[in-house]
Amino acid sequence: MSSAENMRARGEQTQSAPGRNRPAKVSLFFAACGYASLGNFFTGIAWLNPGIFVSMAVLSALTAIVSGHVGRYRGRRLGGDGRGMALAGILLGWLLLFICALIGLAFIGFIAGLTFLTDNL
Repeated sequence: MSSAENMRARGEQTQSAPGRNRPAKVSLFFAACGYASLGNFFTGIAWLNPGIFVSMAVLSALTAIVSGHVGRYRGRRLGGDGRGMALAGILLGWLLLFICALIGLAFIGFIAGLTFLTDNL
């Protein structure tokens, strides 16, 4: 039985130091970085080399998902500290991967449409 469980059994409040769940913070940070890299398409700078910005978003999403799961596990061991932040990082990471997949499919469809048009000339 751990010390936190002993304290709960005796009815004492367990106080965790704020910010002990660093993987949860990392997960949310990388999810935000992924959305920021896709947000560069609205500023115009990402249109110079879109592959780099989309691949940065995919890598950020994968990092957010993995560290979010680690943060959820660690939050369970810390008594719930940062579990919500880790869950937000996981969900935003999966949503970011879905958006990147849609961008990839749109690009493939665009290239296929161009090849169809050039074949008909």
